[in-house]
Amino acid sequence: MRLVPKSAGVGSALPPMPSTGFDVSAVSAFRTVADLLVRDQEPSEAQWRALLDTPGYRLVAKRLARPIRDDLDLALRPSRRAERERASTGDGDQAKTLRHLSLAARQRDTLVAFADSLARSNVIADGVATAARLLPAGATDTGPPPFVAAAIFKDDGFALPEGIVVDLLYMRSVRFSAFLGHEFHHAYVYRLARPLPPGHDTTADDALRTALTSLRDEGIADQIDKPHPFVAPTAGLASYAARYNLEYARTPETLRRFDALLASVGDPPAGLADRGMEAGMLFWSNGHPNGAYVAREVADTFGTDSLRAAALDPAALLRMYSEAEARHGRPDPLSMGTWRVVRRLESRYWAR
Repeated sequence: MRLVPKSAGVGSALPPMPSTGFDVSAVSAFRTVADLLVRDQEPSEAQWRALLDTPGYRLVAKRLARPIRDDLDLALRPSRRAERERASTGDGDQAKTLRHLSLAARQRDTLVAFADSLARSNVIADGVATAARLLPAGATDTGPPPFVAAAIFKDDGFALPEGIVVDLLYMRSVRFSAFLGHEFHHAYVYRLARPLPPGHDTTADDALRTALTSLRDEGIADQIDKPHPFVAPTAGLASYAARYNLEYARTPETLRRFDALLASVGDPPAGLADRGMEAGMLFWSNGHPNGAYVAREVADTFGTDSLRAAALDPAALLRMYSEAEARHGRPDPLSMGTWRVVRRLESRYWAR
């Protein structure tokens, strides 16, 4: 495989990320680089820097498993066709990414026009209003909307402390206001969260705290943009949607396995670090489907507004789910031993 040199400019003397607004500069930079690569021409270092130093690709770089420059080169150069065809086979992350980038390159002019139209629209305000429906009153008044950047990278989008990045080709296949509402929900919940104590990441309970926080975060946000059953908006997400629906249906069993992990934890909690890591692996895809199942049962039993309280306390979501199960004549999914562990987490990290 031909090694693609990395841009010398990435990460050096870059301006700070914007704190709010909607930036689409990465899409025009993508078109410039794609125009050259599809003709088997090498973009200059200045052109690569113009792409990789945009806010969108700076955010993308924090989450992708491989440098986007490498995948763009492989996805678009005619001279690498045989290598690309081999790497694009199957359902792995790189294969799906390469197919996505190839499709985006064929639609690059359309995507630039789409980006320009979005930049002049009300999508940010619509996303804030959508997120507010599942947040405590006034949560979206805590400051300006989070920064959003568009780029081209894969069928995805994600929220980071620095801002939200969305793939523009993917956005053409989904309800953009709902997708932004999901990501904005994360951002506002992050703002509302009680600050974590110093050294939390070295404590035995940190992995469990992360697992339950993610279960709450993704479970409630999925009420915004993922109805059940979840139908893949693009071909690249078909296998994800199938697994999502399978894990969603398995949630009662998954919670029993979660309870078995924690029920025997004593005080002091010996072995909690390992069990917390196991819990994180038990809740597939960062807790999306299992959290969505729990949140939907709470909403169906007590009303959607009931989910607002859990924005401040992940344990509140589990507590409401337990109450919903009791309302339906089913036993508490968590035993006394597990509730002891959850209450300790709540006191340490979430209680006000």
